[in-house]
Amino acid sequence: MIRVAIRYSSLILSTWVLHAQVNVLTGGYDNNRTNANLSEYVLNKSNVNPTQFGKLYSFPVDGDVYAQPLYVQGLHVGGVTRNVLYVATMNNTVYAFDADASGGTAPLWSRNLGNAVNPHAFDIPPSVNPLGGGGEAYTDILDQIGILSTPVIDLDSNAIYVVHFTIDKTTKVYSHNVHALDLATGAEKFGGPVMIQGNVTGTGWGGIDTPVNGQIPFISNQHIQRPALLLANGTVYVAFGSHGDAPPWHGWIMGYDAATLQQTALFNTTSNDAGGASVWQGGRGMAADGNGNIFCATGNGTFDGKAAWGESVLRLSTNGGLNVADFFTPEEWSILNGADTDVGSTGPILIPGTNLLFEIGKEGVLFVLNRENLGGVGTTNNNQVVQNFQAADPTLTIAQQQTDFLVFNDAFWDNIGGQILYIWPHSAPLRSYRMTNGVFNTTNFASNTTVTNANPFPGMTVSAYGSLSSSGILWATSAKSKPLPAGGTLHAFDALNLTELWNSDMSGDRDTLGDFTKFANPTIANGKVFTPCRSREVVVYGLLPNVPGVAAVVNSASFSYGSIAPGELVTIFGNVLGPTGATQAGAISGRLPSSLGGIEVKFNGKIAPLLYTSAGQINAVVPFDVAGQTSVEMDVVQSNGTAISSTLQVADANPSIFAANSSGSGQGAILNHDLSPNSASNPAARGTGVAIYVNGAGVTKPGGTDGLLAPSVNPPLIAQTVKVTIGGVDAKVTYQGAAPGLVEGMSQVNVTVPAGVTPGPAVPVTLTVGNTKSVNTVTMAVQ
Repeated sequence: MIRVAIRYSSLILSTWVLHAQVNVLTGGYDNNRTNANLSEYVLNKSNVNPTQFGKLYSFPVDGDVYAQPLYVQGLHVGGVTRNVLYVATMNNTVYAFDADASGGTAPLWSRNLGNAVNPHAFDIPPSVNPLGGGGEAYTDILDQIGILSTPVIDLDSNAIYVVHFTIDKTTKVYSHNVHALDLATGAEKFGGPVMIQGNVTGTGWGGIDTPVNGQIPFISNQHIQRPALLLANGTVYVAFGSHGDAPPWHGWIMGYDAATLQQTALFNTTSNDAGGASVWQGGRGMAADGNGNIFCATGNGTFDGKAAWGESVLRLSTNGGLNVADFFTPEEWSILNGADTDVGSTGPILIPGTNLLFEIGKEGVLFVLNRENLGGVGTTNNNQVVQNFQAADPTLTIAQQQTDFLVFNDAFWDNIGGQILYIWPHSAPLRSYRMTNGVFNTTNFASNTTVTNANPFPGMTVSAYGSLSSSGILWATSAKSKPLPAGGTLHAFDALNLTELWNSDMSGDRDTLGDFTKFANPTIANGKVFTPCRSREVVVYGLLPNVPGVAAVVNSASFSYGSIAPGELVTIFGNVLGPTGATQAGAISGRLPSSLGGIEVKFNGKIAPLLYTSAGQINAVVPFDVAGQTSVEMDVVQSNGTAISSTLQVADANPSIFAANSSGSGQGAILNHDLSPNSASNPAARGTGVAIYVNGAGVTKPGGTDGLLAPSVNPPLIAQTVKVTIGGVDAKVTYQGAAPGLVEGMSQVNVTVPAGVTPGPAVPVTLTVGNTKSVNTVTMAVQ
């Protein structure tokens, strides 16, 4: 039997204490741009209510916040490991806050990048712009334009990339500039900042911008940098649209090397005797598929399918720069262009696990497209695409649809029972559509007709733990009146039926949000909701202090919800569960304690061994006595005798595999035959043995002893049959039982790597105990 190496035993033990926290590194949560965090384990439909949930504090800043706040967990700053919230303002300042500190705490660091721009005082000479000004006045951006887009974070380079808009007050020169700031200090990296500039060959826009030597220059003060930045394949992509539709404008996309900030790509959507086609997308970033393709949608502008790409969805190849590889332009593009009805008022969402994307814009028509064949120019009724139908307001005539401003944001829950799209159209109810077998049901799945939104510019985010129905919440911000500026409200809706669970106005002044910021998505991370405001603050909501409650009980290896099994290591999340300070257990006489930090946990009255207690998290081992029961009552008994109770379902097994980084996925906690940790740089050879560390395998023979550290001689064995596949190939099991030196319930499965496995750095590993397959899949490296 491969025994536990001491150095790796410490890593396994750490997984009992650490939990699967989430990072939010880009606008919309990922490069699919789903506006969804599916790793939220604390907030759910049972505890988001006026009694348990509300405003905790706010972080004051020096300008309005239009960018989505970003979040990095476990970052080492100032000699302390913290969860850090990054906030960018229209005053061109970037802040780093301790995300778990109160609003009265000073930022960890802040950095002002330069003068912000007056949105109504552009100095555009008539020779460049015959209209002589900055375009149509904004009603919401009244004071400053600085950092408007959401930055992007690269943990590998320890940098946050930001674009700011500024004016040199002496020379009156406007510019956009890209920065790379150190996550821990805010210091400039990679020689930044770099001024954004460039030229493309073209003939201009009807002679209004007359190109010199056939070159059209990027002019900062004619453009707004609204879409969230995109980081893909080592390049930061920055997209631009118009400033107030003041001609001439174009859609511009630039790429900058993330390691050097050197410009590597440049693309103009309308370079030849054409104009418009902004890439603004209601602030949503361009999407990327990981295969060198970028997807974006454009606004009103001319179209010719060659060098003019107005009213289109584009697939851009990044091979050798930026080039249009494929496109879809609806049949009615000319009508949409004439009415300023942008296809690209949102931005494409890539549907995870498929080759599909969808786009919905001002017209309210939902287009489902094949990413590998977007469809080209629309034919009759756009029938060449996978699906299209009027989703925003089916009561409108076609003429009304084509001249209306219906949709500016959406969110998408990649739910295993059927993916769900959420929209809140102009003058229409909040509604959702469910997808089955690659198409949407054209009758809305749910709607809410009681909650109103004065403007069609909501921020939207779905939070859930995977597909668990009890965890799904749709968060949305709304404006209380129009025109903007106006007060705002944060709402929490049941993500299945859209019943309102809570809003920031339910409890009087206690939870008030502040002024509404259009398109600004709230950031949900690890039990908190960080909501940007036009009131120069980010308001933080969460479970109210001193209101005890259990939020979730999850498998400590996979962090998945579901039934518990005898001997399973579980992590209990909640509020005011244990002591203010964290307490970690140590074995006494070869056994873990049943009381820790004044806390006990009981399962149907049976006291459980404890590994860790704190106010928000408890780690326990389910007693083996729950075997044979269908459900148990779990009581968290506090030092004053008060019990917080939950009812849990019981299964014979709930198998899962520990991950090396305590995340529940990725590289598995696996030892090679020489007791060294398996990794991409240390792969296992085919035909050699490896040890896999698992949880939730159920009863043992002989029966397990609660809290006992497993002996190295004759340890108890897993009672049910165990099966392991590596790369889809069955592996021979040579040992299945307790992991010597670790608490009983923590299991070790030794297998021989099959000769027929295709080698690679991330080969999938699955586990089956009895008839139950592991709830998570990890990977290992094979050579």
